[in-house]
Amino acid sequence: MNIPSYQEKQIRFFNDIYKDDVTKASLQDFCTNLDRGTKVLGNETECIKYIARYGGHHFHKLYTAYASTKFENIKGENIEIIDWGCGQALATCVLIDYLIENNIDLNVSSITLVDPSEPALQRGCSLIRQMFQNDASVDSMVRQVNKYIDNLTTTDFVSESDSIKIHFISNIIDLKEIDLKQLHQLIIGSFRGRNRVICVSPDNPKKQRLEDFYNLFLESHEFTVPFTSSEEIFGVIFYDLTGKYEKRRIGRCEKQFTVNLT
Repeated sequence: MNIPSYQEKQIRFFNDIYKDDVTKASLQDFCTNLDRGTKVLGNETECIKYIARYGGHHFHKLYTAYASTKFENIKGENIEIIDWGCGQALATCVLIDYLIENNIDLNVSSITLVDPSEPALQRGCSLIRQMFQNDASVDSMVRQVNKYIDNLTTTDFVSESDSIKIHFISNIIDLKEIDLKQLHQLIIGSFRGRNRVICVSPDNPKKQRLEDFYNLFLESHEFTVPFTSSEEIFGVIFYDLTGKYEKRRIGRCEKQFTVNLT
């Protein structure tokens, strides 16, 4: 399925999804305990609160990361998206938004969403449909895998070796609950061919786990020179202490690399 053109766009992530959820949430919701964004979301109300609280941060971090990915170099290729620990598929939604903004038309053949929260997965599918400008046919290419990452096996995935795989590992790799060795084994055991791995994480003491994860591939696979950045960025988000949209500092850590798996 092709990315909608800039001229066709009606729905964008920041104004039509993020800001809408900020409007739906109350200021009290910003104090709701979501375990600093790590809670497995239990219902749609918690999903809305999550995007209202963290959606702006994710948008700016991901948008900055995608600018480093050079998607224009893979036009004409079949693309598979695998969104690990996806929550409401924010990484996928922001990618579609980025491609629309930059008039980059990719042929997305499948999107696999992996998350232990069924409400988050269902809402993620709805948001992806919105980003494809409410084209209902997108539903047929989205696969939901409702599991914790550590419970996955290679049989949970369907992939073509001649397509390019784009892996989003966004805001989960710093969690100690994620077994990095098992995630590495899942990727090398499930996805033949060319794989682009995009890791985005908060800038916190656990960011070393990005290097640990990358080093697992470094030991035995052919890959391109990685791109790494911890440069802070500034973006407009809703700031609950003032009740206004303000430009704020957003800490982040990013690592990307392409690996060929044979």
